[in-house]
Amino acid sequence: MNSSGDPVEAAEILDTAENHIVALTHIVEKVPAIVKDLQTTLPDQLEDLESGYRKLLESGYHFTETDLEARFQQLHAALKANLANVAALELDNALYENEQIQEEINALYDIFTREIESHKVVEKLVKALPGYLAHAKENNKSLAEEVERLSKIFESKVLKENHLKELEAELTAQELVVEDALNDTSETQKAYSILQEELEAIEERLKEIEDDQIALSETLSKIEKDDTNARQKVNIYANRLHAIKRYMDKRNLPGIPQSFLTIFFTASDNTEALLAELEGRRVNIENVNRLLDILTNDMTELEEETYKLVQYATLTEQLLQYSNRYRSFDDHVQAALMKLCTFLKKSMTILLPSKSFQKHWKQ
Repeated sequence: MNSSGDPVEAAEILDTAENHIVALTHIVEKVPAIVKDLQTTLPDQLEDLESGYRKLLESGYHFTETDLEARFQQLHAALKANLANVAALELDNALYENEQIQEEINALYDIFTREIESHKVVEKLVKALPGYLAHAKENNKSLAEEVERLSKIFESKVLKENHLKELEAELTAQELVVEDALNDTSETQKAYSILQEELEAIEERLKEIEDDQIALSETLSKIEKDDTNARQKVNIYANRLHAIKRYMDKRNLPGIPQSFLTIFFTASDNTEALLAELEGRRVNIENVNRLLDILTNDMTELEEETYKLVQYATLTEQLLQYSNRYRSFDDHVQAALMKLCTFLKKSMTILLPSKSFQKHWKQ
């Protein structure tokens, strides 16, 4: 075992040799897998990748990446260079390089898969989008015709500020993009992933345009509904005014509070204003809705005031009856009656002196 025959020294040499053998065994076990990846698995993947790339090009595919050929060459060079690591038994380096090569191959696979999947999406979109565009343009045309018809009858911000012309121009521009995608045979062809982004953006915008068109259609429809509603309401309110006036006349009140008269004539004036607006050559629907809101509030206030006035008049009448019955028995009752009469004179407007008042009240 050694030159001196020393058994201890021989044991140490034997242990060292065994350790070397174990390490060498581990190295030898790694070599087949590394060599297989380096000489078979990775080259096969690279060959399949390059073959697929050529077929994609022949099928009309384009890529946003401009360095694909160079990356293929770099992979071939990396495989060849890594053989030197294996020959030198630099297995950790060889394993690391194999992993780097595999990552690059996977990245290229992802690029090609992306374009293949985008192609499928683009094919669906170029089939569907022309129909969507035609539908949107037809809707736009119908809305423009409706706006033109309503503009002869009504005035409204909606009829002036509808952006239909802008939408028409936008739809025409989008139509050209879709046509380019359908007839993509020029030298300036795009990658399918780029086309997908453009067409999906158009699809999303068409959905927004459709929502805008639906909203505008509902708004246009509301114009005539608002007009009809206002005509019905103003007739109802005019009849209510006459009914309230007749009702008050039948009560034979000695007078009417100024507060009630103010509300009544305000409602009457606003009724006339709304009727005048509705009888115009072109009805301003915003003014109509504004006047109708005001008149509705007026009528609500008038009806509440009428109810309170009648209640107060009824109560006052009862008080006067009781006061007349008992004033001869008690001076306090007589004094209270005089105060009540004074209050009524101050708070009530007598329906006699004013000719203009009588004229308006008799209408």
